[in-house]
Amino acid sequence: MLEKILALKIVHQRDEHGRTPLHYAASIGYLEGVQTLLAKDQSNFDRYHRDDEGFLPIHVASMRGYVDIVKELLQVSSDSIELLSKHGENILHVAAKYGKDNVVDFLLKKKGVEYHVVNYLTWDKRVDVNLVNNEGQTAFDIAVSVEHPTSLHQRLIWTALKSTGARRAGNSKVPPKLPKSPNTDQYKDRVNTLLLVSTLVATVTFAAGFTMPGGYNSSDPSAGMAIFLMRNMFHMFVICNTIAMYTSILAAIIFIWAQLRDLNLMDTAFRFALPLLGLALYAMSFGFMAGVSLVVSNLHWLAIVVFIIGIICLFSLSVPFLLLFLPSKSTNRILRYISYYPFLILVWASESPEIKQED
Repeated sequence: MLEKILALKIVHQRDEHGRTPLHYAASIGYLEGVQTLLAKDQSNFDRYHRDDEGFLPIHVASMRGYVDIVKELLQVSSDSIELLSKHGENILHVAAKYGKDNVVDFLLKKKGVEYHVVNYLTWDKRVDVNLVNNEGQTAFDIAVSVEHPTSLHQRLIWTALKSTGARRAGNSKVPPKLPKSPNTDQYKDRVNTLLLVSTLVATVTFAAGFTMPGGYNSSDPSAGMAIFLMRNMFHMFVICNTIAMYTSILAAIIFIWAQLRDLNLMDTAFRFALPLLGLALYAMSFGFMAGVSLVVSNLHWLAIVVFIIGIICLFSLSVPFLLLFLPSKSTNRILRYISYYPFLILVWASESPEIKQED
């Protein structure tokens, strides 16, 4: 098809949206086609032609995330890096808007680019995140202007800015929106659900305390004592089970206090009870692994398999739990490095498959 277009010399033909073949080649990542069209475009018409939406071919490649196409277009017209769409956006703005971090990362490594985007912005020392726009707003002003963030992505943007020391301008020309008072009913279901989980963990661990692995001795002088009392795995089971029981009970008590429907009390309950509940679940899982390994210990290969599976699953369990508390909003550089990869995991997890396909 491309050969026919070139043979008919209609390479500059525009469709009803004002797009040329170069626009379409850039939009689908057709590198060979872009190179062919650029070689035939001696007048530089196509590479500088905007469609009806005001986008150049390099803008289209940026919004689609095709770094190779962006590189090719910059090689033949290096000034394209600063060309603006009719919305006043250069290719970095477009890549940032559509979440194409690979293009953003590539552009930030090019000398002379002084912009950044969300996560990359907070790590680039050249960027002053407290600069204001024409309305006197900082990036943080714009982020907090959303009354009720509807997605994890929006909360992550707020967190990324907060962790780099971003603050409100205080002299914005745009009056701040008065946040609506949160409704306690929004938290009630969460409190009840977590209270139920805490109660179930306490119930299970309480029962496990009286149904020890291996059972009890029925003869003197150790009548009533656990059969595996002197085994190390049994000690681990008892310790983990005890930790799980008492931390889950403490979490349940805190969630009961949260039933008083005071917002500050609810917030405090979440901050203190969630780590306790997570510790209870973790300890209960560890105790299960120790107990099962103990009762099958005579079959060494099976005990080893159970132990390995348990360790892998416990590590997997720790990841989603830690993500509840990370990334940290602390401006401490060490804490930010610790929370960097969990932040990326949350960004990846918050992306909708439908949005990815549409982009």
